Amino acid sequence: GGVGAAAAQAAAAAAAAPDKVQKQFEIAQSKVGAIIGKNSATINAIKTYSKAQCFIEQRFPKDEKATVYVVGTNKEYLKTKQTILAVIDGSMSVSTLFTLAGLPMPKGGVGEWDPSKGMAPPFGMMPPFGTMPPPGMGGPGGLSLPGLSPALMFPPGMPGGPGALVAGMPENQQMQANLNDYYSRWWSTYSQQGGEGGEGGPGGPGGDEAPTGPAFDKDAVARLAEKAAKGIIEEPLPPMPEPPGPPEAPPGPPIDEGGVCECGEAFGANAKFCSNCGNKLSKSLPPPPRPPAQSDTTIFSPQTMMSPGPPPSGLSLPGRLPLTLKGFLRPAEPQKAKTDDDALQDMMMRLQGNVVQTKEALSMAAAAPPPPRPPPGPRMGGMGMGLDEDPRTRSDYEFDSLVSRMQAAASPDDVDNIGREVLIRFPTLEPQKVVDMMSKLNSLPALHGHQNGDFLAELVRTTLPRMKEFTSSQFTSLTSTVAAWTRKPDRPRSSRFQEVSKGFFAAASQDMGSRLMTFAPHELNCCLAAFVSVGFSDHRFFASVGRAALARHSSFAPVQLTALLAILSEMRLMHTDLFNAAGAFLSARARELRPVDMIRVLRSFSKCGVQHPVLCKCVGDEVVNRSRDKSLGVSFKAEELIEICWAMCVLQQYHEACFRLMFKSLEKVPTITSDSLLLLYELHMALDAEHKEAYDRYKPEQFLVDALEDHYKDNRKDERRCSEKIRGDVAGVLKSLVEGSVHVNHRTSLSLLVDVVALRKRSSSDGFIHVDLDSTVTTVRSLDQDDPAQAALVVEGAVSLRRRLLAKTGLRLVTVRESEWRELDDSKDKRRYLRQLLSSLGDVLQ
Repeated sequence: GGVGAAAAQAAAAAAAAPDKVQKQFEIAQSKVGAIIGKNSATINAIKTYSKAQCFIEQRFPKDEKATVYVVGTNKEYLKTKQTILAVIDGSMSVSTLFTLAGLPMPKGGVGEWDPSKGMAPPFGMMPPFGTMPPPGMGGPGGLSLPGLSPALMFPPGMPGGPGALVAGMPENQQMQANLNDYYSRWWSTYSQQGGEGGEGGPGGPGGDEAPTGPAFDKDAVARLAEKAAKGIIEEPLPPMPEPPGPPEAPPGPPIDEGGVCECGEAFGANAKFCSNCGNKLSKSLPPPPRPPAQSDTTIFSPQTMMSPGPPPSGLSLPGRLPLTLKGFLRPAEPQKAKTDDDALQDMMMRLQGNVVQTKEALSMAAAAPPPPRPPPGPRMGGMGMGLDEDPRTRSDYEFDSLVSRMQAAASPDDVDNIGREVLIRFPTLEPQKVVDMMSKLNSLPALHGHQNGDFLAELVRTTLPRMKEFTSSQFTSLTSTVAAWTRKPDRPRSSRFQEVSKGFFAAASQDMGSRLMTFAPHELNCCLAAFVSVGFSDHRFFASVGRAALARHSSFAPVQLTALLAILSEMRLMHTDLFNAAGAFLSARARELRPVDMIRVLRSFSKCGVQHPVLCKCVGDEVVNRSRDKSLGVSFKAEELIEICWAMCVLQQYHEACFRLMFKSLEKVPTITSDSLLLLYELHMALDAEHKEAYDRYKPEQFLVDALEDHYKDNRKDERRCSEKIRGDVAGVLKSLVEGSVHVNHRTSLSLLVDVVALRKRSSSDGFIHVDLDSTVTTVRSLDQDDPAQAALVVEGAVSLRRRLLAKTGLRLVTVRESEWRELDDSKDKRRYLRQLLSSLGDVLQ
C-alpha cells in the first residue's frame, strides 16, 4: 500500500529479511490510484504475484512522482517493477494480473483509490498529506453520532486513529493485533453512552448508575470464535432472571387469530376452507410465529465480524435505538432488555449456525448427482413440450446458405454474383463469422483470385476498423489468414492488395500491442510468425512483445518459449532480459525439452550471441543422459549433435562428455549432410584453438581433418556479408592507403574468408591487414530500448566465432560498418574514416 515517507521506510525495514534487499523506483503520482486500486485490490494482487512486499510513498498530492519501496529478493524486485510498469503502460490488464496472481476478480471491478472522494484508505496505507479522513473512521467527514463526545468517535487502537501506528511494526500485523481490542471498545463505548441523555440515564429522574468496565471479556470472544470455526456448537447459557414488571391484566376470552393449514398456507380468523388446497381448516394448529425484529435477524459472518469500521446496519446496542451506517437514529419497536452475556451468546450461536449450515449445503451440493440431460428428441422448431430446440438463429442459417453458394459457384457469372453478395454482407457479419468466411476462402480458388486480388483486398480493408471486436483467438486466426494470402506464390497479386496488406499489419500491430497480456502463449507465437512471414519489423512493436513475454515467461510451456525465442532470433532481434530469464527457466525444465527444442534454443542463443553457461550445461547433461539410457528410447542424430556442439563453441562453453558423444556418433553413420560437415570443421578449429590440451585426447585423425578442410573450401566460397559495391569501395580506399596488393573475399590459412585483405606478396595466404564488413545480415538488433535509433547492434554468433578464430592465429582484423560507410560523402571522408580504424592495428600504414 501507499504510506508516508517515514512510514514507508519503517515498513520496508520491518519487512526486510537477511536474504532480502530493499530497492525503490519512482512512478507518476497520477498512477498511484490505479496501482493501489479500490480496497487495495490491485496492490495486493501485485504482492501475491511477485511474492514481494511493496509500499508506495506519497508526500504531497501535488507531487509529480511517488516512490515505490520493494522488499524481497532481486528476482522478486524485478518482477514487481515489471508488473507495476506493465499495469501503468497498459501492456498488462488488471484482469490478467488477477489471473496470474491466482485471485478472483473483485465484484464491481477494482477501480482506483481516490482519497478526494472520501473512500477509506487501503489496508496498511496512510492517506497523503492534506486529505480528509474517510467516512466512518472519525474526524471531519466521518461518522457523527448524536450524544457522543468527539473522543469516542475514534477509539484508541482503531485503524487510522491516534496511536494506531507502532514504530517498527508492519501495518498489516498491527491492524490484526488491534481488531479485537477495537470492537471491544466500540461496543463498550456505545453501551456506556446508551444510558446518557435519556430518562433512565444517569442524572435523569429515576436513573440508575451507569455500568462501568468493558461490555464483555474479549478473551471470551476469541475462545468462542475459535470454537465456532471448528464447528463446536455450545448450548446457550440459562437465561438470567428478569426483573419484576408491572402486574399483568387478568386473562380475557381467547382470541381466535387463525392458523396454518397442513399445506403451509396461513388463514384468517373466519376462514373455513384453505384457499390453496381447498381442505377444511382446523384451528388446532398454532398461529404462525411473529417475525423477529431486524436487529434479531442480522446474520453475522466472520468477514463481517473482522472487517474494520462500524458494525452492520441494524445492530442493536444495549439501551439504545438501532444505529444505521449513515449516522442518524431510526425509530424501532422497543425491545426486551438483554444482558451483554445473552447478546454475545446469541450472536455466537447465529455465527455457529451459519458455519454449520454452510458446511452442510456444500457437502450436499458435492454429493448430489448432476441432473440428467433429457434424451435428444426430434427438433420441431421449438414447438411441443420436451423437444430439443435448435440453438441456431436465422443469421446462422443465412450464413450457412451463403457459404454453400460460395462453394458451389463455378461459372464466371456465379462467381461475380456471389462475390458482390459477400462484399455487401461481409461488414454486417459477427466477428466469428468474419473469421470463418475468410478461412473458407482459402479452399475456393475461384473467389481467391477474383478481380485479380481486389476482392480479397476489399475484404481485408473491411476488417481494419473492427480490430478491437475480435477476441485473441479470432485475431490470431485473422492475421494468419491474411499472412497466408500475402505470401502465397500462386495468388494473383495486385498493387491494391499489397497496400491494404501493409495497412492491415500496421493496424494489427497497434491493436495487439495494446492488449498483449490477453493473448495466450501459443496465440502470441502464431501472431508473431504471421508478422515475420510478411516482413513486418516494427522495432517498437517487437520491443513491447519482449517486455510482455518477460513479464509472463514462466506461464509459457518450454516448447512455446523456445518457439518464441526462435521467432525473435530469425528476425535478428534480441531482448537481453527475456533471453536470460528464458535461459534460467529452461535450465530448470531441461528434461521437458525435445531434441528439436534443445537445438532450437541453442541456435537462438548462439545466433544472438547471448551466453548462458547454466543452460548449456543442463542441455549437454540431458543430451548425454538420454543417449546413455536406452530405456528412454531417445536417440540423437549425428547432425543434431553436431549443431548442439557447434552452438556451445559459439557461446564459448566446453562440455567434454557431449563433444565425445558427438565424435563417437560419427563413427556409426556412413554419411552426413554437407551443412553439418561445414559446422564440424568450424567446431574442430574452435576446440583446437581454445581447448587444445583437452581436445588432443579425442580429436579425429589428421587425414579426416584434411578432408573436412577440403570440403569447407569447396562449399564455403563467398560469405556475402555485404553488397558487392560496398566491398569494392572499401577495397579501393584501402589500396590508396597501403602498399601491397588488395583482394576481396580472401581465404586465409585457416580456410576462413574475409571481405578485404591487404597482402605484402600476392602469393601470401595471410595478409597484414584484414577488413570485415558488418551489415544487416551479420548483426542482431537489441530490443532493450524502444527507440530504434538507440538500439544496440550485436554481432551474430557465427560471425563472431570466425573472427575470434582469426584473432587466435594472430591475424590483425578491423571491422567496417556498412551503415556508417554509406553516410560518408566523398573519398576524402572515407580515407579519414578507414585510416582511423587502421591506426588501432599499429604501424601497418608505415
